[in-house]
Amino acid sequence: MLISANRLSGLVAVLMLGTALPVMAADDIRRQPGQQPEANSLEQSIWEETRKSERAARTSGERNHDPELNAYLKGILDKVSGEYKGDLRLYVMNRPFFNASMAPNGYTEVWTGLLLRAQTEDEVAFVMGHEFAHFRQNHSIRAFENVKANQNAATAATIVIAVVGAGAAANAGSYSAARDISNLTRGLVDAVYLGSIAAYFGYSRETEEDADLHGGEVAHLAGYDPYAGARIWRFLLDETAASDYERTRRSPSRINIFGSHPLEIDRISAIESAAKKRGATPLSDEDLKQQRLTYRQNIRPYLAQWLRDDLRRQDYGQTLFIIERLSIDNQDQGLLNFYAAEAYRLRGKGDDLTKAVTHYQTALTFEDAPATTWRQLGDVYRRLESTDDALMAFGRYITLHPDAEDVWMVEDQMTALKSGATASVPDNHL
Repeated sequence: MLISANRLSGLVAVLMLGTALPVMAADDIRRQPGQQPEANSLEQSIWEETRKSERAARTSGERNHDPELNAYLKGILDKVSGEYKGDLRLYVMNRPFFNASMAPNGYTEVWTGLLLRAQTEDEVAFVMGHEFAHFRQNHSIRAFENVKANQNAATAATIVIAVVGAGAAANAGSYSAARDISNLTRGLVDAVYLGSIAAYFGYSRETEEDADLHGGEVAHLAGYDPYAGARIWRFLLDETAASDYERTRRSPSRINIFGSHPLEIDRISAIESAAKKRGATPLSDEDLKQQRLTYRQNIRPYLAQWLRDDLRRQDYGQTLFIIERLSIDNQDQGLLNFYAAEAYRLRGKGDDLTKAVTHYQTALTFEDAPATTWRQLGDVYRRLESTDDALMAFGRYITLHPDAEDVWMVEDQMTALKSGATASVPDNHL
């Protein structure tokens, strides 16, 4: 669920005062195609707020407007959502985190960090199906109704605050801004009733499992591999383990960076069990490879930008893990070796610079190596105090790209190296 942060306090006030807002009955909880919220209901209030967030997303500088990418992803969403597709609007956001969300009014975001981590279209379809299941099953309203029945309106308000706060964070213009919104929201939750948090998170795990199963079902009915969910969730667990940061490695993986729902092994097992019950069998290695190659064709034009964005997260262990997975079929080796080298260069610990040299050199043996590879290699040689190699690499860059805008900086660097002075070329890659 997504909601604008500047409108959060008004909704919180209404809920904390215990204002009676009608909520649909439990037996009517599943949304129907084209369904609108009841007048003066909690859902209608949330819809009003999410419309404001949707307008912000529509004009956001982070929105990806590439027509081919948007059409490709909207096609996947339409297949998964079936008769509900007319209720949904999709916005692709250039954000380097694994995240997708679908608000109760059909406003849907998919972040490019998800697209970078998925290896097949089936995996993207599963995540969209998972979010669609939250939408179709009305999980946000069900969470409110569940706690309200067992506690009180003030406690139930914490449910809405927590869900809304996560959505506000996801819709923030930057990671730091999102983190600030999350901190604000946590303060509001604490002020209402700390004791309700345990009940909320327990129910959240239930709804996440429900979304896994329903999401896998709708994706399977749309012709996608029902085992794809297990693959993408397992990928996230493995990526978490590859982090440079111990705190991240020790924490359970999350469905999205602002989520409160741990991704546990038993959830993966449940997806696989459900696939078996549907009579499906895992794809053969050859079929899975073909799916990866087909998906890569669709995302190849954006791969360099997404890898650049991922490096900005500054968790180079995770970026290297992603690149390793992207390399499994020996595709795009010039590009992938270049960005592996960049990750090692930027981290710069232990023998990282030596590893960076190896990857830059490997990248240069492929035609798709970025134009800046020789320049970046020269910079690493300089840092390793290998002056002759640095001069060679810088010179090669200038020879191949004499009209590059940064040639004058590289020439200054070469002059400094020849004179024995210390100077540095600004890192204009990131």
